[in-house]
Amino acid sequence: MNFKPFVNMRYMYVPLIIASLISGCKEKEGELGESARAAFKVTPIAGKANTYLLESTSENAFRYQWDLGSGQGVRAGKAVDTAYYLKKGNYDIKLYAYGNGGYDVATQKVSVTSDDLSPILNNPIFQKLTAHPWKLNANSNAPVIVGTEGNPGEYFQGGPLADCQKDDVYTFAFVNNDFKLTYNANGSTFNGGNVAPNYSCSSDRSYVNVSFTFSSTVSGAGIASITLPGNPPVNFIGVTDVSSNNYRIISISDTEMVLRSGTATETVHQMRFVAQ
Repeated sequence: MNFKPFVNMRYMYVPLIIASLISGCKEKEGELGESARAAFKVTPIAGKANTYLLESTSENAFRYQWDLGSGQGVRAGKAVDTAYYLKKGNYDIKLYAYGNGGYDVATQKVSVTSDDLSPILNNPIFQKLTAHPWKLNANSNAPVIVGTEGNPGEYFQGGPLADCQKDDVYTFAFVNNDFKLTYNANGSTFNGGNVAPNYSCSSDRSYVNVSFTFSSTVSGAGIASITLPGNPPVNFIGVTDVSSNNYRIISISDTEMVLRSGTATETVHQMRFVAQ
């Protein structure tokens, strides 16, 4: 009696199937084409502050994404695109170039040497602020009140100005590519509770061309903010005993301005000014 070895035909087919799949994958990879090779040029655009022309020189690419390095992440773009930076600093620009066979990434560093001030200079609030000097409103029943963010008059509801406060003049200006504030006390400054003799007219505390920052981003009430360097009473606006040198513009027109000193968590002084 002759015996034939048992062969499971299912297992004979497995190597053939795997070999066929591997062969098929290789054929598919070849059909996809070559991977992209990312590369690009960066050129400053004449006449446009902090603006750069981005030109892809990538090979085998048909789709592009850019990361400008400014915290906004990756975005869809074109082979020829632009980048704009508001603030000075070093930025890593990345180009993601996609080809039929895969993608590639190229990176270049751009050094922006100065802030772009045009958004501030063209801001209508800033333009009103710098259009003319400002004085505390001597005709108001409450030119200065003191309180909290929720109730600006909670601690002091206002009263008439001292004579030495009536001629104080504050001038906001853009000078030599910087924002400058000048305070002219015209001979005498009113001391708040932090300067002796308290709550009385005393020596002139004028200052000239102190740098300040302006921002349309505000934490708490207001439409814009002004920040002076250092701590009061070396520099201040309106009164010497403000909590900090952060001031928020609550409202402003061509002739009137309401300014609130202090952050939303500090004691606030709210002051009414009129155009000189």
